[in-house]
Amino acid sequence: MHVVSAKHLKAAADRFRDVSKPLAAWRSIAKDKRWRNPDEVRATFADVECAGDEVIFPILQNKYRLVTAIHYSREPQGSLAEGHIWIRSLLTRQQYEDAAHQGKGAEQ
Repeated sequence: MHVVSAKHLKAAADRFRDVSKPLAAWRSIAKDKRWRNPDEVRATFADVECAGDEVIFPILQNKYRLVTAIHYSREPQGSLAEGHIWIRSLLTRQQYEDAAHQGKGAEQ
């Protein structure tokens, strides 16, 4: 998978120092995948949440939530094309829950 806007990951790591290594590990795993649907994402990350068009990954034992949108890999003409993971935001668990309760969704 191609991680789009990886600069958001770097900015998050700069803002929350303890998340740098877990985000790097997540990216390393995700970039080597060719997910075609949410079930394949769950096979890699069992605790992922799929909510509408958002895919939310708990990071650092659920201290943070990485909010993404995934354009899944497709098989045009018999070959598996690379999909894309769009980084929307990295929120603390509390920020994510506050946004969800306010009806704003998780994107900030």
